[in-house]
Amino acid sequence: MQINRIKATALCLGAAVFAASLFAGCSTTGEKAAEKPQQRTISEAEALADFDRAWELVNETHFDPDFNGVDWVAVREEYRPRASAAMSRGELRRVMQEMLEELGQSHFGIIPASAADPVADAEPSDDSSQNDDDNVRSTEALVPGDNGDGLGDAVTGIDIRIIDGQAVVSSVRDGSSADRAGVKTGWVLERIRDREVGELIDQLLEVLSEQELGIYAVGAINSRIEGREGSTVELTFLDGTDSEVTLEIEREARPGESVKFGNLPPINTQLDWQRETFTNNDGEEISVGIIRFNIWMIPIAPKFERAMYELRDCDGIIIDLRGNPGGVGALSSAMSRFIMSEKGSLGTMTMRGAEMQFNIEPVIVTTWGEPLDPFTGPVAILQDSGSASTSEVFAGGLQSLGRVKVFGTTSAGMALPANMDKLPSGDVLLHAIADFVTSTGARMEHGGVVPDYEVKLSREDLLMGIDTPELRAKEWISENASSR
Repeated sequence: MQINRIKATALCLGAAVFAASLFAGCSTTGEKAAEKPQQRTISEAEALADFDRAWELVNETHFDPDFNGVDWVAVREEYRPRASAAMSRGELRRVMQEMLEELGQSHFGIIPASAADPVADAEPSDDSSQNDDDNVRSTEALVPGDNGDGLGDAVTGIDIRIIDGQAVVSSVRDGSSADRAGVKTGWVLERIRDREVGELIDQLLEVLSEQELGIYAVGAINSRIEGREGSTVELTFLDGTDSEVTLEIEREARPGESVKFGNLPPINTQLDWQRETFTNNDGEEISVGIIRFNIWMIPIAPKFERAMYELRDCDGIIIDLRGNPGGVGALSSAMSRFIMSEKGSLGTMTMRGAEMQFNIEPVIVTTWGEPLDPFTGPVAILQDSGSASTSEVFAGGLQSLGRVKVFGTTSAGMALPANMDKLPSGDVLLHAIADFVTSTGARMEHGGVVPDYEVKLSREDLLMGIDTPELRAKEWISENASSR
């Protein structure tokens, strides 16, 4: 295998988009799944062109020649007639998704061309199949229209986590439209316009495990909340007294820097850091640096470097990866160098006929020329079931090296490096091309990264403004700060 191909695949840990693909064209949970278009909008040749190319790509690049125990040739023979008979692009995507699910592994999906390249999709098209996807986004309550629903990715400023089967507000961005409207952490999101959120979660639970809800249910809810910048969305919450509060909240541009990477849809990247000082039970003043970022993309790297430089004198560091679905795999090694004082490896990526080490070279000097030693104090990583892919490589690899302690709940278990290749129609195939194991042989696929300290978010604590996993991490840093 050529070295440039190896380097390219190392960059594509794509759970970040697999979650989006479920809501952009491949879901089996939509209300319209039983409906079929009356008129064929895709030819047999067009359908088979995409199907055959997708099958071939998996056949040529899957890291396991035995395809995880699946007879891949037999799978082709089973699904090809159904693909040939598909009446629409949406129906074809569902057939192909079912074929990919036979492998029983993460990072396999079909991303519609409209999601992968929204600029191209903005052009008028005679292909009526563009709007026939039976997916979570295309329910009656979300048909794109004057209300701005489904016409953009502007946000309200709230983060949602699934706690005890409810969609609970886990954070509200300071100064956001939701903050100005008075939304508080711990509130339960009951309805988005007239759509019951609990009903949506129940539907997803029919086909997903509770752990998988951490990515997919949150993604489904966010896809309904988001829309055109400047438009408003009606959200109904249960407040701290379980009384209903209905608010019309404006959608604002997503904060951060937009980046286009390969065949991924445009993604906004955001990293925030802060320093907190508190007095522990022994009367000692403890300084903790907290770094949060939403996705592993190139613009995050210089911001992370700057944060580590500014926080270099803290007693401990917390890296918050909750809800971070992954991204560019190579960044896991590049960012580990700021907290590893010795050379090491996060683990090994094994492809068909090739291997790649995720090696760590400790930092010596910043990119702007300032000397900088790796941070040697205690480092805590926060994660939950929404932490996937590169987040798992980073947390699991450093955990195996004994460098960090992980707080929260078990991660998503979606850690396979993947490629994204365009199909003849312009749709994109997301497909795993490698396995990954840490330096101790730990494998995160399916099992996820198991935290050193299991600490769950609770609605009761959130209502009091308490982030329990973060609080426990601070306590651990306080207990271990003297070891620096």
